[in-house]
Amino acid sequence: MTTTTPPEPTPARVVPFRQPGIRRAHNNRAQDGEATTQLPAASASDGESLADRLLDVITIADPLPGEQDQVRHLRAVQLGVSSGAFYPHTPTEDTPFAASRLGISTIEVMLQTAGEYDPAFVRRLAGNARSAGVSITSVHSMSHLHPMMSPYPRRVDEGRALFQRGIEATVALGARVLVWHGPNRREVQADDDWERFIELAHDLSQACGEAGVTLGIENVSRGALALVRNVVTFATRLGEIGSQGQVGFVFDPFQAAEAGANPFMMLAAMGNRVVNVHVSDYREHDPAARLLLPGDGDLPWSALIRAIAGSGYSGPIMIEGPLGTDTLGIGRVRETMDPLIRSVFSFEPDRNRTGDTVVAGKTLAAPPAGVLKGIDLFNRREFYEQHEEIEAEWHAERGPVRNLYQGLLQIGVGFHHALNGNHPGAVALLADGIAKTAAFQPEALGIDTGRLVMETQACLDRLREAGPGGIAGFDHTRIPRIAFLTD
Repeated sequence: MTTTTPPEPTPARVVPFRQPGIRRAHNNRAQDGEATTQLPAASASDGESLADRLLDVITIADPLPGEQDQVRHLRAVQLGVSSGAFYPHTPTEDTPFAASRLGISTIEVMLQTAGEYDPAFVRRLAGNARSAGVSITSVHSMSHLHPMMSPYPRRVDEGRALFQRGIEATVALGARVLVWHGPNRREVQADDDWERFIELAHDLSQACGEAGVTLGIENVSRGALALVRNVVTFATRLGEIGSQGQVGFVFDPFQAAEAGANPFMMLAAMGNRVVNVHVSDYREHDPAARLLLPGDGDLPWSALIRAIAGSGYSGPIMIEGPLGTDTLGIGRVRETMDPLIRSVFSFEPDRNRTGDTVVAGKTLAAPPAGVLKGIDLFNRREFYEQHEEIEAEWHAERGPVRNLYQGLLQIGVGFHHALNGNHPGAVALLADGIAKTAAFQPEALGIDTGRLVMETQACLDRLREAGPGGIAGFDHTRIPRIAFLTD
């Protein structure tokens, strides 16, 4: 049978609701689909997933037309918590009190059993939320209770009937979003199966819309929307599935990372249809350690917070990692997240939030955390690693300063090529990086850009004089450091 989704496009930024296309690198230095950075794969087992996870020169070329016009505002980010963060030691009905004790006033409720869909249970839960002073903004369905893609009709019918109870529970709890994982990936391998999924999504979104709630479909790693290409394909069908108030996406960067997808491209593919956000951490070299608390893994939270804030999403971000029975877990999360939220906003969003008000972002006076880490790696001559760190901040940034990040990144990749004997790659990337960084002379964000441009240009001149045959003699001690004016 033929598969539903097309082959992964060449690595290119996904602009909301635009079909992915193949882009050529500057000056046609590479053919369609050819990665011009020639960076080594992270591991031999990465395979095709590398296209979803790592940045090639094709993706650090100039922005696609209109890309920077997609988002012109920032919205306040506030922390919430999923009741699943208290599983299994706290019964669902008691999770509002558990959240309140941690100083969290916004929660998502995960219905763990069929009995928790019962109207009497829902009324009890709603009463506890009122007593605790906690708002329930979303309800999470339990996927295995809704086998609506099953070949066995009775399973489908009973799963759908229980999902209708989930919609009713969402309304009774005063929530706005009902989260659904969608079918498993193996259930949508064929074209006919994918069309069934589209029809089912339409049915559920219409039912949600009639009740005044929004169906939120999550990018879970084992699900139908695990990869960027899946979300792009699904997004092109949203016109026939449901309106913005009826259906949207639930963004989960952990699930994206676990699936081998680039979380920033995933968020971009979702466009302005993000209706909920889940946060937990991922540890690349320890995949068995799932759903860690933010800050306990490797995800670039500085860039992710800014990307979420800049996407137009205006709701809470729900902590899904296990919080335990004391305050240690939430303390670690706030230690990680609060400074990052404050770095985006010039106020404390949780205390100043008024409805759906659009707020101005804080003007950067210094590089964000990911760029600072990338600069440190650059100065330690770990150019591949600096590329990964700055890439995340480049993805997150919507303003003109993203061109500076791109320039720093390209200079680092250029020196990576020089040290690995790739003369054409080194010359091309250094030239591009110098051109972009030069626009920010003599200094930007405290970085001595004038000095960096001058010293990098001297290296580039020597590489050009040496030619491909002389690159082995390149004097690596001449590679500059990225310096700050305060150094």
